[in-house]
Amino acid sequence: MTMSNLIQTAEKEILRKEILNLCYQASPVGCSTDVLIAAFAHSGASGRDREEIVRQIDYLRSKGLVTVETVGNERLNLSRDIVKLTPDGIDYLEGNTGQIAGIGG
Repeated sequence: MTMSNLIQTAEKEILRKEILNLCYQASPVGCSTDVLIAAFAHSGASGRDREEIVRQIDYLRSKGLVTVETVGNERLNLSRDIVKLTPDGIDYLEGNTGQIAGIGG
């Protein structure tokens, strides 16, 4: 693995952990994808566009750490994806489990 690949992997792991932490702060309601994107945009961090954040949310969902629920109002033509921690995600953040591969420590 080159140094560039190592840095990219580390950045993804950190982003995943930050997504988990933001969802934890918003528990039990969760965060919309738009809120997560806005939070990272305001932090000034590079490489955190919508596509990358959605990709990392999907990764966390595949690990069983978050769920994504689409909520909306058809009459108002509104729809939002809400990202919520699962019990496993909460346990991980509270230190009740071991390290999880792919998530920054």
